[in-house]
Amino acid sequence: MDDAVFWVSSIGGLLSLGVFIWYYASLGKRISKEEKEAGEDLTYKINPFTGTSKDTKGKK
Repeated sequence: MDDAVFWVSSIGGLLSLGVFIWYYASLGKRISKEEKEAGEDLTYKINPFTGTSKDTKGKK
């Protein structure tokens, strides 16, 4: 029983670590693409959750 708990928690921890790494890598890639399109530094203009600086209020 202790072995199963160890393996499940270890594999779950590694999977969650992988997900966080993937999320931040893809977010950085998207921010970099947005900055290249805008031609400027978007440090304080970008949404940190979506990685975009485009206004979505006018979209339907």
